[in-house]
Amino acid sequence: MGVHLDVLFLRDDRVGSVLRAGDIDNRLKTLLDGLSMPQSEAQLGSKISPGPDEKPFFCLLEDDSLVVKVSVETDTLLQPIPDIGTNAARVIVTVRTSPFRVTDANLGFA
Repeated sequence: MGVHLDVLFLRDDRVGSVLRAGDIDNRLKTLLDGLSMPQSEAQLGSKISPGPDEKPFFCLLEDDSLVVKVSVETDTLLQPIPDIGTNAARVIVTVRTSPFRVTDANLGFA
């Protein structure tokens, strides 16, 4: 099963500043890494296990190679969030599943 992602980056800055604040491909890679299941404990850093409020612990992707399509849009965040850094963004991700091969078992996802 693959996924199609529509990503909306909202920042408390004018449109286009995402490109100056950090290139969009690195931001997208960081997002995809965050949506994927860690492959080793080294990827978790100091977060070795889920927190008490993370039960059950979900990951969208087993591996980011399952992403078959991505579209990215940037816009201005109209409701400022206090006490966030200049690199922070509100990100809205819409996910659509897409089977690699249609079978009777996954026909509802086709």
